[in-house]
Amino acid sequence: MACRVMRPRLSWLASCCADWGLRTPMSDTDFSGQRLLVIGGSRGVGRAIALAGAARGADVAILYRSRVEEAEAVLTAIRAEGRAAHAVQADLADAQATQAAIDMAAEKLGGISLLAHAAGAMGQWASVAEMAPADWQRYIAVDLNGCFHALHAAIPHLRRQGGAILAISSIASQMCQARNAQGAAAKAGVEALIRVTAKEEARHKIRANALAIGLTQTDMAQTAFDAWGPETSARIIKGIPLARIATAEEVAGVACFMMGPACGYLTGKVLQLDGGQIIAG
Repeated sequence: MACRVMRPRLSWLASCCADWGLRTPMSDTDFSGQRLLVIGGSRGVGRAIALAGAARGADVAILYRSRVEEAEAVLTAIRAEGRAAHAVQADLADAQATQAAIDMAAEKLGGISLLAHAAGAMGQWASVAEMAPADWQRYIAVDLNGCFHALHAAIPHLRRQGGAILAISSIASQMCQARNAQGAAAKAGVEALIRVTAKEEARHKIRANALAIGLTQTDMAQTAFDAWGPETSARIIKGIPLARIATAEEVAGVACFMMGPACGYLTGKVLQLDGGQIIAG
């Protein structure tokens, strides 16, 4: 007697995919109808993500700390794409201020379906023995605690319809460079926070991933290059297999891909975007 191979009912599979909004499982990064909140969206990688999201059809809100003129410039650029644009202001180290700002952003957008966390502090490079406790505490307050505050405030809004979370991390979490304990610890914490969030929120149809980036063309990277000097900077770049650093736009493209429907089955992951720097050692 021949064995019968049992196959899943395609109607059930189609219904399951539709529940997650996966009617076209391998579609590109079309953000039409999406409401994107970018934490740290006034400059650098956050700015690039905000603009890339708008170019893909999302309405966008940005949260920024202090750079009013830069935030206004981002809003102008988003509106030039024909998308709604809003800005809210808060210090991520302040949990109550972050909660109020994100609630306001959700109200202005009409909800939040995509959250990109791209805020970060520039720490002082020092050994563990020599680092001032105040420098450590401020870095952790913004990079790690700030990420928690943003997730804590935004997740209830995301639960209403499901969505995606993308946190910008750093390869510092794996490279563990000397004199950068605060960066390694904070970003490792962010990545762990994202993995836990992915596990907790999957039942609410929320995906959560992190993008660990290497050196990128931003003001923050320029500050580091200035501190290192031209000789050291050139040596570091030469040590990257692709022999260059990333552009903010390249990072934004990958971030949007990870938040988009083509990655609808990706959650709890950390992707490295570093030109091969980690494998080079």
